[in-house]
Amino acid sequence: MLNNKIITLFIGSIICAPSVALEADFSQNIVIDAKKQQLEIKTNTLSFSGDVEVKQGSLRMKADRLEVIKADEDDPESQDILRAIGLPASYKQVLDSGETLIATAKNIQYKVKDRILTLSGNANISQQNSQVSGDIIEYDLVAQKLVASGNNQKGQKVRTVLTPKSGDN
Repeated sequence: MLNNKIITLFIGSIICAPSVALEADFSQNIVIDAKKQQLEIKTNTLSFSGDVEVKQGSLRMKADRLEVIKADEDDPESQDILRAIGLPASYKQVLDSGETLIATAKNIQYKVKDRILTLSGNANISQQNSQVSGDIIEYDLVAQKLVASGNNQKGQKVRTVLTPKSGDN
């Protein structure tokens, strides 16, 4: 199983190496549209439900439900976290290269400050006509690092599909 992870890390780095999320996206406001919103003041958590859509520049997330946990201003390590839940929830963003990163999973967590995307439950991420799927995928948008793992209890493996460019022999 360890070899599977090492191979996936290597292939994931090949898939993601030349592409970084658009830097301009991260300086823009995060806009959330939904049919219903609820605020829990004690926990500083916003909950959205019903056809939820998140936009930040070219970044798009869609989900059945979304929780936004606001950073604790007294804790410098704290950060805003968006948790999308859906069947599936989806994430899409245009990269500096002009390619589009597309991700789907039952649960998607996005750490806003660290720019880390964690997909869990039937996780799938595709870019450059290549695809990685597994139980959990973590993608660091800044470091351009992808780590995928299967569900050991269910005997699930990570699958990577690389599609050759047309004209390659």
